[in-house]
Amino acid sequence: MKSFRMALLGTALLAAAPALAQPAPAAGGPPARGERGPGAIFNQIDRDRDGKVTWDEAWVYVQQRFTTADRDHDGGLTQEELAAAFPRRGQAGAQTPADRGQGAGRTQMLGMMFRGLDANRDGKVTLEEIRPAAEARFRGFDANGDGAVARDELPRRPRHHRHGHGQGQQPAPAQGGEAPAARPPG
Repeated sequence: MKSFRMALLGTALLAAAPALAQPAPAAGGPPARGERGPGAIFNQIDRDRDGKVTWDEAWVYVQQRFTTADRDHDGGLTQEELAAAFPRRGQAGAQTPADRGQGAGRTQMLGMMFRGLDANRDGKVTLEEIRPAAEARFRGFDANGDGAVARDELPRRPRHHRHGHGQGQQPAPAQGGEAPAARPPG
């Protein structure tokens, strides 16, 4: 999950919190040069620059992202508007799990996100439908329960190792010359 992002449109994406949690140029200024992911979004949401994001700051950000995504300004996002709010991989701001998917997989992920947010099944997602997901997401980030998310409460990106054992490979033989016994699949 590479998003504080996912701030606050919602996932599970929820999901839309994430969609809306993508960087928005007008929300708190541009990220520092080269900064990406949760830290860059954190900086945009932390409007008073106190090192913490409150629910009020997060909700303002979600509303701004919603307004930007609502291209026809009717107060609801269609699945197409939601998809447009998630740039594809390689485009600026592509940071969510849906962004990393390609083709049909990306479309399927966005469809799941949309259906999860469209509580009344009317084909549009409103701010009222997004708010519970965004609040739940915010509470999930607020590890110490103080009502604010500090930078150290953001999820860490997993480290990717270039070296290591791939699936199905045996570890190098131990000093005694025998490889350890393989574990049974399970």
